[in-house]
Amino acid sequence: HYADMTIYNFTEMTRNIGTFTAAGVDLDTSVKAIKGIANLAAGSGSTAAQASNAMYQLSQAIAAGRVSLQDWNSVVNAGMGGELFQNALKETAKQMGIVVDDSVSFRESISSIGGKDSGLTSDVLVKTLEKFADDESLIKAATQVKTFTQLIDTMKESVQSGWAQSWEYIIGDREQAAELF
Repeated sequence: HYADMTIYNFTEMTRNIGTFTAAGVDLDTSVKAIKGIANLAAGSGSTAAQASNAMYQLSQAIAAGRVSLQDWNSVVNAGMGGELFQNALKETAKQMGIVVDDSVSFRESISSIGGKDSGLTSDVLVKTLEKFADDESLIKAATQVKTFTQLIDTMKESVQSGWAQSWEYIIGDREQAAELF
């Protein structure tokens, strides 16, 4: 449903959810995190391909338990490492009772968010992404088609979902279809 509403590809989103679950993140958290990254990408003006790259890199960071400077550089290269994300990560860390040193740059503080030399923890990252998944302004950015290519991609997603639903009505779900054939 989310992929049909937004400029993002269902196949890419499910592949990235699989990457998160393979990294040890539970399914519900993975879905929320992927929605959060997609919404952040839309709010940052990043493309679906850039969002997909960031999703992969962040899944690796979550599996490791922390976001390293190299992981963060990938997010920056995807066009998503701006003040919106930085400030949200700091705010989440503070809400979790973690002391954040605002006197240094974000890149320098990345090693201290979440504890001395621990790096930005995956807990802080996941909680921040969950907030982005429910952020109305970011959802609006993700659902607004801004280019002709996005329009075509969004229409393709809707048609694919429509055909899948139509075939389920005709031949049933997996068990019903197996019995029919």
